[in-house]
Amino acid sequence: MAEVAAKSAGEMSRALRRTAALRIDTADRVLIAVALALFALRLVIASNTGLVDDEAYYRIWSLAPALSYFDHPPMVAWIIAAGRAIAGDTVIGVRLLAPIALMLGAVLLWRTASLLYGTRIARRAVWLMLAMPLLAVGGIIVTPDVPSVLFSGMVVWALAELDRSQNANWWLAVGLCSGLGLLSKYTNLFLGATILIWLFAVPGNSRWLRTPQPWIGAVIAVALASPVVIWNAEHGWASFAKQFGRVTHSGSAGPAYVFEMAGTFLGLASPLIAILAFAGLAQITRGAFASRKSADVLLTASVLPMLLYFIVHALHDRAQGNWLAPLYPPLAICAAVGLEVILPERWRQAVFAIAIALGFFVTAVIYAHALSPIQAVAVHKDPTEQMRGWPALADAIDEKRRETGAAWVATSSYATTGQLAFALKDRSEVVQLDQRLRYIFLPPLPQVLLAKPALYVELDRRVDLPLLGAKFRTVVAVGSLIRDNGGDGATYRFFLLSDPWRSPI
Repeated sequence: MAEVAAKSAGEMSRALRRTAALRIDTADRVLIAVALALFALRLVIASNTGLVDDEAYYRIWSLAPALSYFDHPPMVAWIIAAGRAIAGDTVIGVRLLAPIALMLGAVLLWRTASLLYGTRIARRAVWLMLAMPLLAVGGIIVTPDVPSVLFSGMVVWALAELDRSQNANWWLAVGLCSGLGLLSKYTNLFLGATILIWLFAVPGNSRWLRTPQPWIGAVIAVALASPVVIWNAEHGWASFAKQFGRVTHSGSAGPAYVFEMAGTFLGLASPLIAILAFAGLAQITRGAFASRKSADVLLTASVLPMLLYFIVHALHDRAQGNWLAPLYPPLAICAAVGLEVILPERWRQAVFAIAIALGFFVTAVIYAHALSPIQAVAVHKDPTEQMRGWPALADAIDEKRRETGAAWVATSSYATTGQLAFALKDRSEVVQLDQRLRYIFLPPLPQVLLAKPALYVELDRRVDLPLLGAKFRTVVAVGSLIRDNGGDGATYRFFLLSDPWRSPI
């Protein structure tokens, strides 16, 4: 098995060297220059904007890397820990791997598209991918979607290399990338459907099942994903119940959420790119059913299973816009194909230029708004407001803590916990009083500390007075402050907690 794995690694290395050795023409030089400039821009923006709530929460995970976590598999914690080891416990340290992952994803998309449809489609697909606002944001903010998108793309790339080379050792790469994807996000389970459809829908592909490599690849994937299963087994299957429980969650039945999902995709992919993507997907899907051509089947299978699931899900509950993130790179290839199939040749270059210009414009507005709020583009529940005002609020909280004699800071939401844990690091312990399974990986705090008074800090609408009364005999309001979030402000209320009934956590 070691010899086979070594051969597979050699094949991967040779494939990447072949890609790098291809003649680079002027159009490719321009694309490379733009991609590198965008990479540098993302590093600058990542360094000069605050963390969003989820990032701050995942940073806490990285303080004690574990087999898995309540909300997601562990990869996001591991990549944040790696970034912090390189660049320190700073905003750029937390986010460092996000722009790198997007850059690597663009290289792999080019290789995948060139294997499936040729270099012209590949070049256009990368341009379109770089212009998609959702992925542009994902190149700055580190969430489980970052490794999920990367490893989803790597699975499709490895299958494309397998199809081109007919070298069975590529199955080991498929297994490796699949396992890493399962360590990233449960959504990557859909890649299993992609693999199976490609195996059984393309004539002759089922012969691979008579070779050992696909089965070894499957063992690699399962072995890599085993930490998630072990963690769940040790914690009452809590994470599986939380995430897979959404499958049967019953909300308002009807098409409203489907239309919302479609509208969100139009915005996050950029409208013209989204239209081209679905035009290309329709053409490729017809080709997959009509001729069962390997490239068409692979691309169709990388999109339709997840897309159809979320359409069905949206018939009874909201599908968050980022859930479809792994579909964006293959849909960029579909959009490049769509240019070829729905437009006369004389219009293609103009429409392509407009599509990427519109995408880059939307991205530029998002970036500019993140750096400095633009009131004209302010939206309800603006996610960029989470990035602002935390250092000043943390200073005021620490002053209030010392003024009231509190020894630690208490909260009752993961968002406030994450943000204050980062903003108050080295000054005060920050502890969420409830939902302890979210923090089971952290070492316990000394009971002598927990027995001392605490300053409870929480966003006004999240204040949980019944929780405080259940934890402490004495609960005294001690004021409030407004966090400057670039908009109307966010009000946080303070309570001094003392004399706990028992250990408060």
